[in-house]
Amino acid sequence: MRVATFHQSTLVLQHAMETQARLASVQTQQASGLKSADYAGLGTDAAILANLEVSVSRSETVIGAAKETQSRVDMVHATLGKLSDILTKMRATVNGTTSEDQISALQSEAAAHLKDAAQLVNSQFSGRYLFAGSLTETPPADLTGYKATSLTATDTSFYKGDSYVQTVRLGPDNSVDYGLTGDRPGFEKTLRALSYVATASPLTLDKLKDVSDLLVSAQDDVIADQSINGATASRLKTFIDNETQYAAEAGRLSLELASVDVAAAAVQAASYNVQLQASFSAIKTLTSLNLHDYLR
Repeated sequence: MRVATFHQSTLVLQHAMETQARLASVQTQQASGLKSADYAGLGTDAAILANLEVSVSRSETVIGAAKETQSRVDMVHATLGKLSDILTKMRATVNGTTSEDQISALQSEAAAHLKDAAQLVNSQFSGRYLFAGSLTETPPADLTGYKATSLTATDTSFYKGDSYVQTVRLGPDNSVDYGLTGDRPGFEKTLRALSYVATASPLTLDKLKDVSDLLVSAQDDVIADQSINGATASRLKTFIDNETQYAAEAGRLSLELASVDVAAAAVQAASYNVQLQASFSAIKTLTSLNLHDYLR
């Protein structure tokens, strides 16, 4: 190599190395489908991508919480439906009792329904009692020593929970109350009516009209709670649908920002290849020159 061509050769070699580095970067993009392996290679898009990824992560978290709450709300709805069925059966039996000879059978049925109703109040979801307020590890209904002696006086002595209403937080300014406690009127009236019929001694026919009225009132309250619960379920579903749509769109934008245009990358890689081959050819020519060739 002539001294006169040394500087030129160095420049060509430097250009070739830079082109080779660019080619390697583009080939990595082609292989991974991403513009860069880290935020540093994204330039001004890095902050936008980071914010989108945080938003998607937050959405996935609150969607998970909302779905778990929705499952609890669905179970509450099913439980209230079963309680309403008990009340329907008991009302039919009470209204069909027309003689003293039927009283014993009526009381036996009431005792069985009382046990079933208490079990419904003690329903659990994922190991937590649904109707105990904040005392989710404590069975809210305890019939030990419980005996209703009046059809008109409210008696929540069976209830071992508290008044706390469960809430799920879905955002800084968005929370949903979804809990029902086992001392609500529908539960209390149901257990009171069933306990009275099961344990009254004597239970007389003239009391059955009052029992039927209490059962009707209890069922009205249970149905009202079902309506409240249904509104909560609808609100949760709307939130989940909207947040899922947002998360999908934010995820799509994140992918769009992070992804490379493979077709454009292929064109760029081909261009770099041509430049690299030209540089190598120039270097070969420059390095083969010598004084003898120059003087010939």
